[in-house]
Amino acid sequence: MEQLLTAFRKFSVYGDSKSTGKELNGKTWAKLCKDCKIIDGKNVTSTDVDIVFSKVKQRTARVITYEEFQRALEELAPKRFKGQSKEEALQSIHKLVEGREPTNVGVT
Repeated sequence: MEQLLTAFRKFSVYGDSKSTGKELNGKTWAKLCKDCKIIDGKNVTSTDVDIVFSKVKQRTARVITYEEFQRALEELAPKRFKGQSKEEALQSIHKLVEGREPTNVGVT
């Protein structure tokens, strides 16, 4: 779980110098899903990711906390890993995210 939190923090401060590392906004959540290969274009699309983000966040909030982030992964796991049990799918999705950090596209 520690690596999951580390990845969450790295993405939460990405591109936002004022970020405390405790919350992800919709943009960084989508980037995390893309960089960690959660979005595969077949089972999980960027639309699915946006819907799950809206579902887990507080009604008036524009960001998700680490707890909400974990719930969001739980929502996406069965979609991304069809044919696996809920626990297996969740472990698989955690493996995709653990220890990852944002990739800088086009930076030389």
